[in-house]
Amino acid sequence: MEEMRIVARDGQGGRTIESYDAADLFARATDLLNAEQCDEAVPLYDRLVAEFPASRYLSPALYNAGLCLQAVGRFEPSAERYRSLRRRLPKSPDYRDASFQFAEVLVQLERFDEVIEVADELLALSDLTSDERLEAMARRGQGLLGTGDVDQAQKYARGALAYYRTRTEADAVADEFFVAASNYVLAETHRIKAQAMSFPEGTEEQRKILIRRAELLLEAQREYFNTMRLTHLDNFHWSSAALYRIGHMYDELWHAVMGAPLPPELPPEGERPYRQELAKLIKPLMRHAIRYWEMTLLYFDDKGVHNRWTEQTKKDLARVRELMLEQPPGPGGLPAEVQPSPTEAPPREPSHPKPARGSV
Repeated sequence: MEEMRIVARDGQGGRTIESYDAADLFARATDLLNAEQCDEAVPLYDRLVAEFPASRYLSPALYNAGLCLQAVGRFEPSAERYRSLRRRLPKSPDYRDASFQFAEVLVQLERFDEVIEVADELLALSDLTSDERLEAMARRGQGLLGTGDVDQAQKYARGALAYYRTRTEADAVADEFFVAASNYVLAETHRIKAQAMSFPEGTEEQRKILIRRAELLLEAQREYFNTMRLTHLDNFHWSSAALYRIGHMYDELWHAVMGAPLPPELPPEGERPYRQELAKLIKPLMRHAIRYWEMTLLYFDDKGVHNRWTEQTKKDLARVRELMLEQPPGPGGLPAEVQPSPTEAPPREPSHPKPARGSV
């Protein structure tokens, strides 16, 4: 039987007696959680954990408290609840789900070494469903990317996508959220590799780097659009991030080219006209950044999306529009090798709801 508490309190109205057990606290907290009153629910779950450490409600209380805090963006205390559940109750039926949620919170906290550890622990399990295995693979790819291991992140993201594509109909992945996450990691690896290539001295050497960076940019752009094609329901995080990144790549390449070393044979008086001609030549990069960010904001408005990508897009779009006005007149034109591909329209993205523990 569950342990009972009887507490007497003296107040202005006299002495009051309160009796309750873990089930009472859990029910009250879960009602508040379902009413989205996290600030009131979590103290009750924490009270249950503190006062009834041997209760069968301990595991779902820790899980629900972590879930509630996670939902309102309080990732540090959320991680503490999941960590406590994993440490204290390794045989709990909530352990696996808590581990998946813990990995997600660690991504938000950018503790990528820990993300890899939790993902490896999950991937070692032999009874994961296809969706669970793909989720763990996606988290590991995010962890690798976050630690700066771009080559391994790229390899692992491709492996996750291959796993998704090779499932039989009976073993198919039902939720494409983490397929999109893996595809986004793949796109990010192309972008990061491109931006890591600095321009050396020498016209011919710079041209080779420009062509290679343009190739990587287009590969990244293609994978960002592939990411958006996978996200077809009602959550817009990946589409928002992908659209923003495309505009960001063109903006970054413009700055990289404008900051490249001058030709060594150029006399001092030739620097200004050289920079002006260069600015005319690469003006399409700036136009594409503006075009994609304008499209991103239209997409946000159409879908009613308001997240961190929304504000970042508005800020960067205003900056590049102002910079565009400072550029020399002239149509400009990129070499054929670095022409961007046509603009595509983004599809919608899936939601990924997480259930609370309502009973035990």
